[in-house]
Amino acid sequence: MWNMLHLIAEIVLITSSGALSPGPLTFSAIILGMRRGWKAGFMEAIGHTLFEFPLVIVIALGLSEVLKNREALRIVGAVGGFALIVFALLMALDLMNVLKGEDKKIVEVKSGPVLTGLLFTALNPYFLVWWASAGLKLIADIMLYGGLILVIALYPVHVWMDYAWLSAVAYLSSRGRSLGRNIQALIMLIFIVILLYYGVKFLFNSLI
Repeated sequence: MWNMLHLIAEIVLITSSGALSPGPLTFSAIILGMRRGWKAGFMEAIGHTLFEFPLVIVIALGLSEVLKNREALRIVGAVGGFALIVFALLMALDLMNVLKGEDKKIVEVKSGPVLTGLLFTALNPYFLVWWASAGLKLIADIMLYGGLILVIALYPVHVWMDYAWLSAVAYLSSRGRSLGRNIQALIMLIFIVILLYYGVKFLFNSLI
């Protein structure tokens, strides 16, 4: 029993190093949350799970070497960086409508929360690096304790934090809308800049 509790504690602590770190998924949840509230974050977490759970199974089956291929990570980084820049530009179009007093859901039409969660997970090289390092150690420990079945059984112990975190930041973002159009525009501008930063950084890192 003590070993199992220790393992669960390890899962939660290691998970926090990835789930609670600021990144594209968190910032997109904040932006989409302005319109849809906590549901945007929850739906993004579903998209995140659609990619992550199969990845966890693949790693558990011994295919983690794929994530250590530098050229593969370069391609993922380049595609991910481009996707972030495109998303930021779509946010900029939405920002222009906010400033004009319009309320068109440009971004949500182009990319819903589930798809955004899936893409921003699959195209984030840092996510893959996390699973090839900290996450790999986590899966190895679980496999040693109970094999693939236990990996599947304990996956909810890991993923709940993503649902809680993304739902929370999306909810807080939706509450911020009551501050007025100018404050909303400022918040959007800040996170547009952040998304552009990550996009350029991913592209740059894929070239060096």
